[in-house]
This record gives sequence, structure tokens and C-alpha cells, in this order.
Amino acid sequence: MNSKLIVAVAGGIVLCVPVIPRGEMTTITAADTEDVFQTARRLGRGINLGNMLEAPNEGDWGVRFDDSFPSLIRDVGFDHVRIPIRWSAHLVDPQATSIRPAFLRRVREVVDQCLAHDLRVVLNVHHFNEIHEDPAGQTKTLQNIWTCIAREFFGYPNQLYFELLNEPHGKLTTQQWNQMFPQILQQIRQRHPTRCVIVGPGEWNSHRELPQLRLPVEDRLLIATCHYYHPFEFTHQGAEWLEASPPPVGRRFPASRQEPAYIAEDFENIARWSRRHQRPVYIGEFGSYSKAPMHDRVRWTELISRQAQKHSFSWAYWEFCSGFGVYDRKNRSWKHELLQKLMLNSN
Repeated sequence: MNSKLIVAVAGGIVLCVPVIPRGEMTTITAADTEDVFQTARRLGRGINLGNMLEAPNEGDWGVRFDDSFPSLIRDVGFDHVRIPIRWSAHLVDPQATSIRPAFLRRVREVVDQCLAHDLRVVLNVHHFNEIHEDPAGQTKTLQNIWTCIAREFFGYPNQLYFELLNEPHGKLTTQQWNQMFPQILQQIRQRHPTRCVIVGPGEWNSHRELPQLRLPVEDRLLIATCHYYHPFEFTHQGAEWLEASPPPVGRRFPASRQEPAYIAEDFENIARWSRRHQRPVYIGEFGSYSKAPMHDRVRWTELISRQAQKHSFSWAYWEFCSGFGVYDRKNRSWKHELLQKLMLNSN
């Protein structure tokens, strides 16, 4: 690829970073970095720092990032964190040409803390609700958000991964998303030609939509993602935030002898897609709400983590310390029944 080198300083380290000329179509291959399957596997076991930076403002949903979190997470064996971020709530102007500097600094503080504790980081665009209602009208905004992110994290090590958009849904169908995201990806590649980027399908990153996802063939540094919350009637029972009536409390798991087999079949279908398209898969979210019985949550969590392990999928549990959480902030202790199942065969 034709490129030039820019010298940058990050954390006291001088980096020579290749920059792709604007407008030039490029082919990113595994030869530019380590094999993308290996890079995806390095994410390993992760946890979502949920209800923090994807709230309208940090703290609105009862949780703020604490400097103690990275060491807590790393010490029990997690390999990475996924950081959901609502960038759209912190735009300087309606045209979204820039993000408020104070918020950018805060995000960078969180990322730096996690990287300093030897945690890989997945940084995403979360709860950009406007684009799900008006895809065409908000495309430019999403492009501008990613221009700001790409500029802010220029020169960061490849332990930082970008995820383009959490759970496309509503009017933003997988087909529309297929048309939209390659241009955003090309913008990112101007400054980040060898960084792994995570992309998922529509219908809330449904695994059933993976066959409709069209990843650019010339870019081999992409990781596909999907989320897994099945059966929804179990994982989201009593979820007060759902717009429609939430599933009633009391749903057990498994509800039938066949249910674990259905889940195993889902994961086999995901693995089959991965093999067919030669793309690694990342299970970016899975979890069960606290209103489900704990012993059933433990059974479900064990099944999902074992299936992910069987197929060599990296994953991030939803989430750290809120309604789905595996850590109890009040008592400053892990919920060991859940943690044990998540860390099965962990080193």
C-alpha cells in the first residue's frame, strides 16, 4: 500500500505510524499485522463497563468509572473491557463537527487506566439513538464522531479496538448499514491502517443477521460481532426499561430439555458463518438480568461461556456492576457464582 510515515509521541514512546492518503482505496491484509483471528482471540474474556459512559451523563445511571475498576477486573482474570460510550450526548454543535474536549479527556482517562492495567479495550459508539430513527440524516454525524475518535486515539497501540456502532436496529437495517459503514471505516483507516475494527449486523447485532452482513473483502482486519440474550424471556425478565411490557418475572432456565440444544445450535451456526467467511467473531454482549433466579442465571452463564470457549470466540459479559452485573459495588465483592462460570478454565 502507498503510504507515508507520521512520527507521533504517545505516552513518551515515539511511534512511526503509516497514514493512507485521503481518497485512496486500500487493501488491508493480514500481512500488515498479526493474523486477525489471533488478534481477536487476544481479547479473550471481557466485561462491559456498562451504565457509565453510555448514560446521558456519567453518573446519571448510578455508576461512575472508578480508578479501582481496572485492577479489580484484571486481577480475577479478565483480558479486556468493552467501553460503551454515548458520544452523541456530548457534541459541541448540532452539526456534530466536534466532541466536547472535557468528555474526550474523560474517555481518554478511562482508556488509559485500562490499558495501563494490561487490559485490552474495545471502544464503541453506543446509544446513538438518532441514527436508528433517521439513518440518512445522521450518517454524517456518525462519520464526524468517528473522525474525532480516530484523531483523539491516533498513535495508540493495537491493544485498543474500535467498534463502529452498537446494535443497529429500527430504520437502520442491515442492508442500509452495509451501505453506510464502509465509508466510515475508510475514514478510520486514514489514521489507523492496522487497527482491528469490530462490525456487527442489524436487528440489535443479532446472530441471525450475520448472513446479511457484508464486510469489505479488501479489509481483512475486521472482527464480526453479535450479541446473545436468548431466551429473551429469561434474560430480560422484569426489565423495567423496556418500552413494551417486559417479560414477566419467574421464567426459569432451562424451561425445557431442548433449550440448551437450541443455544448450542445457535453457536454452531455462528461458527459455521465464521468458517465460511474467514472472519473471527466476538460475542460483544451476553448476560441475564438480576430479577432472574441466581441459580438459573449461573446455569445460563455457564452454558454461554462454554459455547463461546468451544468455538474460540472472544466475549464480553454484560456487565460489570449494575443490573446484570457480576460485581457488587455496595459490598465490594464479586458475585462468585457467576464469576466462577465466566472464568471456567481461565489462566
